[in-house]
Amino acid sequence: MVFSIVDIETTGGSHGNRITEIAAVKTDGIKILESYETLINPHIFIPKSITLLTGITNSMVSGAPDFEEVSHDFLKFLEGSIFVAHNVSFDYSIIKNHFEDLSISFNSKKLCTVRLSRSILPNHPSYSLGKLCRELGIKNHKRHRAMGDAMATTELFHLLYKNDLDFITHSLNQLSRESTLPPNLPKSEFESMPNTVGVYYLLGEKMEILYVGKAKDMKKRIVSHFTETTRKKSELLRKIHHVSYVETGNELIALLLESDEIKKHYPPYNKQQKQKSNDYSICHYEGQDGIVRIDVFLKKYERNTVKRFSSMTMAKDFLYMLVEKNNLCPKYTGLERTKGSCYLGTNCELCSGTISAEEYNQRVMKSWEYEQPSKWIVGPGRTVDEKGVVALKGGEYCGFGFITTDQQIKDEDLDSCIVRYKSNSDIRRIIDGFLSVPTPRAFQLISE
Repeated sequence: MVFSIVDIETTGGSHGNRITEIAAVKTDGIKILESYETLINPHIFIPKSITLLTGITNSMVSGAPDFEEVSHDFLKFLEGSIFVAHNVSFDYSIIKNHFEDLSISFNSKKLCTVRLSRSILPNHPSYSLGKLCRELGIKNHKRHRAMGDAMATTELFHLLYKNDLDFITHSLNQLSRESTLPPNLPKSEFESMPNTVGVYYLLGEKMEILYVGKAKDMKKRIVSHFTETTRKKSELLRKIHHVSYVETGNELIALLLESDEIKKHYPPYNKQQKQKSNDYSICHYEGQDGIVRIDVFLKKYERNTVKRFSSMTMAKDFLYMLVEKNNLCPKYTGLERTKGSCYLGTNCELCSGTISAEEYNQRVMKSWEYEQPSKWIVGPGRTVDEKGVVALKGGEYCGFGFITTDQQIKDEDLDSCIVRYKSNSDIRRIIDGFLSVPTPRAFQLISE
């Protein structure tokens, strides 16, 4: 077998992650056969922080070839060899994407020296290249330069090859769960993750939150992150130093907590729910004719807001229900635009003149009062001895908590079990989605 140990330097993820340097060392596992090295002009600015890390400046690459110019020579160098790198998903995915930008197909068997090291050289506190090499006595005089890191990785690979060739051969055909762990994530932290429903956190070196997610099986879901090879995911894997979690007992509470945590911490690798969503509010106001109107507005009117929805359709459905149950006038509820009588005709007491404006206004202001009873969504808890409770007061989400299985839902001390959370359009979308379908078998919907 022939292996190509590859390392690249880039401009950094926030600047398109373009390659600035490539180095590759070809080996049979025992001795070096040949090597390849070149600077690459990325055609974008190299940030100062990257220059401080790698030593590669904009002037150094200004006269260098771009990737297209070296693509065929580099592809020929890799031909017939197994692609090897430290955290291989990062280097492989970026190189593959560069080839695809040129409409060049690139597929190769690959090995990760992080993965191999975890199995062949267990019990090291860290599997980052720098720390692992220091512990093993592997010198790297050009750290964070492509050839320096490629040569250090080659020496590491020779050591791994010598110690367990059978495992390396086996690894070419099968990936293990353990081996896919990011280089800086302690194995013990991953192993402590439960196979239960909840919210998990991918954390950086200083315990900063990089990503928040929810899952029915948190451990299984986290593994899926480690096997993805997109540019963004590869960048995230290199930054993960810790993981943590919160068990929620059921998926609804997991969804609610995840949404709140994303908005609270604004993790850099979360895309969904960071943007402000549309909030459709039903509000009341008095017109110049002295008649109280209710209508749907995209913007929030805090003082006069009756109820909020995550979609215009749900808001309109609520208005139709108020009209039907309370004999309200459709044209004063935003459901009909007309200067004459509404579509109810003589059945509308306001249009037919059988009720005064004052009486009608009183009817309008009372119409939604009884339509918003308190509700509790009761589902599985974190253990067999408890239940998870989502509280809706006056039709609005106010938080969740956990109670014992023998505790009655309307106990006076129930409120003390509920942790308060703010509602927003994404929360309402989650709640509305849950309530719009038949209640799952494991849940109960209890009203006041």
